[in-house]
Amino acid sequence: MAPWQVKRLKLHIENSISRPIALHELAALTQLSTSYFSAAFKISFGLPPHAYVIERRVAFAKNRMLTSDAPLCEIALDCGLADQAHLSRVFRRVTGTPPSVWRRSQREPSAAAGAE
Repeated sequence: MAPWQVKRLKLHIENSISRPIALHELAALTQLSTSYFSAAFKISFGLPPHAYVIERRVAFAKNRMLTSDAPLCEIALDCGLADQAHLSRVFRRVTGTPPSVWRRSQREPSAAAGAE
């Protein structure tokens, strides 16, 4: 893909992270057919479109968990997932850890450093 297509896709995915993102929608942004788009996306991003979007959703969820005290059910909806159970399945598949455990583990080092 051309640099303008990659840039446009990244921006669109980041701005649309809280809602479903269809393959045909992404293909239209790059002015490519959906079949050609899928192959070109994988070459340019190293992942299929769906896997890339899932990774971005998990990254968004991680950021929200670190920067807010929002409940996981709210974070799930904010990053475009159906509910907390969906967030837990996706997050665990990507990171190997449930979101609640990950959040706790990220907060413990800073709490322990403040106690010293």
